[in-house]
Amino acid sequence: MDWENGVLGSIFVPDVLTPEQYYDARRDDSVMAPVKRLMMAVLEDALRCFQNNADAKNGSRKRLFAEAEQWLCGEDGDGPFSFDTVCETLGIEPSFLRSGLREWRNQQLAGNSTRRLARRSPVVRSGRISAPTRRSKRVSQAG
Repeated sequence: MDWENGVLGSIFVPDVLTPEQYYDARRDDSVMAPVKRLMMAVLEDALRCFQNNADAKNGSRKRLFAEAEQWLCGEDGDGPFSFDTVCETLGIEPSFLRSGLREWRNQQLAGNSTRRLARRSPVVRSGRISAPTRRSKRVSQAG
């Protein structure tokens, strides 16, 4: 007799699954969501610095490019915000992204015009930012 389909097998199988049994708490992403948003922002900033400063010849733009290139393409990082950890946490294959960046860089060095990352949310100033004005208080005189 097959244990899973027999009488003894049905003793060990519950009739109803509770949410805790069905929904594995380890897959709950709500606690990690803020960290993942921060990791995504770090990754986007590094990609933007890499692409927007790739043509820099000297100064702070060249330094930004070198730092971004080291973080993105360097294989020696470890820690919670290393490139590999950030990619793996976000579900991105680090080696695939690195190869895409190398290909983009080779095309850029060869003189091919390539599309750069756009700003995700452009800052638009629509008016003047100032402190609220104070209202004068009327002092009532007792008569």
